[in-house]
Amino acid sequence: MVPAPDSEPSTPSYPTTQALQNDLPGIRLQNDFAFRRGQYAFLYKLALAFQQGVPNHLGVFVPGYGKTITALASFLIAYHLGAADKLVVFVPRGNLRDQYADPEALKTLFRDLGAPPLSFCVADSDRVFLKNLRTQIIITTYQYASGDAGHRALLEYCQHGRCMFVFDEVHHLADDGTWASKISDLAFTCSVALSGTPMRSDNKTLFGVPFETGADGDQYYVALHEVTMRDAHEEGGILKRVQAHVIDYRLQLLREDTGEEVEMSLSGLAEFGNSQEIDVYLARQRLRFHEVYLESLLAPAFARFAEKRQNLTERMVEAGLGRPARQHQLLMIAMSNRHAAAMLDFVQRRFPQFKSARIGQDVPAPRRAMDLEAYRQGALDVMVQVDMIGEGTDIKPISVIVKADLVRAYSKTLQQVFRGMRYYDGWDEPANVCDIYTANDSEVVETLAWMTSEEQIGIKQLKKTNRAAPLTTEPTERSAWHLKQVEHRTMKTHSLELASGSNTLHLRPRAYEDAAPQVVDVNEREKELRQQCAALATELAYAVDVPIREVHARAKQHLAKGQGDLSLSELERKRRWLDRCMRHGRLI
Repeated sequence: MVPAPDSEPSTPSYPTTQALQNDLPGIRLQNDFAFRRGQYAFLYKLALAFQQGVPNHLGVFVPGYGKTITALASFLIAYHLGAADKLVVFVPRGNLRDQYADPEALKTLFRDLGAPPLSFCVADSDRVFLKNLRTQIIITTYQYASGDAGHRALLEYCQHGRCMFVFDEVHHLADDGTWASKISDLAFTCSVALSGTPMRSDNKTLFGVPFETGADGDQYYVALHEVTMRDAHEEGGILKRVQAHVIDYRLQLLREDTGEEVEMSLSGLAEFGNSQEIDVYLARQRLRFHEVYLESLLAPAFARFAEKRQNLTERMVEAGLGRPARQHQLLMIAMSNRHAAAMLDFVQRRFPQFKSARIGQDVPAPRRAMDLEAYRQGALDVMVQVDMIGEGTDIKPISVIVKADLVRAYSKTLQQVFRGMRYYDGWDEPANVCDIYTANDSEVVETLAWMTSEEQIGIKQLKKTNRAAPLTTEPTERSAWHLKQVEHRTMKTHSLELASGSNTLHLRPRAYEDAAPQVVDVNEREKELRQQCAALATELAYAVDVPIREVHARAKQHLAKGQGDLSLSELERKRRWLDRCMRHGRLI
């Protein structure tokens, strides 16, 4: 493969108005909807790449930038160009609720994008789509696709059309993992992988992500387009600003063999050993359970938390807006269930004015779900958790994070911290700040320093842009993702001119009718038809004076299937049959 170039040619700036963005194939924006700058840039390059016959692509977007919109708009482009007839979106199970499981939100989005008539189905443990193999969009989970029943269902579904795959949060999809091995059995013609951090702490290659080998022999993921933290801060209204607070400690150490006493800080201790050795030592000494450790780490975090809540209320009342509908919330990340229990006990004793709870694998599932929902709705102020609130959990009022676990990996740390960095439109600008508290015994400090640097550069560029005329070119400095670590290199981009004679996707552009878009949720439509059939069957049984079971038995005989196995078209036939029976006054 050709290594990534050392510099990127200048490319034209991308439009932000609806009228100019309607040049995307298959997209007809409506209701004043417009793409964000980075979304449009990715979709524009994607359309060109599909026309050039390049089928598989990676998009890198910071959390909160709108990957769901990008995923569905990508399919509209592929569908219009004839690159795919169907779409399967794979997401981690935790992401399904907040990003894809709301049918009304999906319908609204499809209308805003000017989609042609489409049908979609959200399927995790539900096989409704198997009865309706013509359903065009399936949104499912990696877990479901890897199970026996789900895998068989998707195998059959993918044999009935040209499928486009979207791999959301693709950093979960290791190339040699169970999920990837199952998905590799499924037929697809093109794909889009999406992630904010397309790399793994175990350095494993990701499935379906294009990469190339650099001059140094290392492999680099190649993004079609990347929206960095710097870009997001420059654009504004996407990420909160960050304030990192690092707590150091003085330790008195005693050598058991000589009785020698040594005083040293945690940061100094880190200079004498690797992080794993320090973790083992501190775990053995139970330092992270120590009252002084917890007091030093949590007291300033809770003081800041209380200050932020008070300041938000005062500003809104002074502005005549009344008390805020949602207040700041605090998230604590523990290293184990026992550690989480100890931290919650400390919080409830030391800060009883705040409503707090914890979730972990040792908490019964019903209680876990109830407390997480209460936290989502703002009924809980503080949540202590062990890797239970991750990607896809969209709780924007989280704005104070206490990181007390052992995770140091760059990608995982970013995913944790991003839980509190989504911009919340319900607050003013001063409230949109995420305060992060951690101890100096963790290499996470370097990641936090990099994050604040990116923020400062982005905000500086935003101020410069607001003072000057609009940019005519994109920033050319980009980063590619190394399989071992982050290497700052120029990202390869596609030429803005079409390559002649390169069309391996066998594109068949579609001409859409000008009729209003009609988006059908297969699940909802099935429920509607079942209710209509039930009502007609009841009315018919009363009219012809037969038991209702007789009506259903005759319908089953007529259609050769029970109602639970009927597809949408078969339910429509049953409804028409019931109508005819009503008109004739008998079972026909």
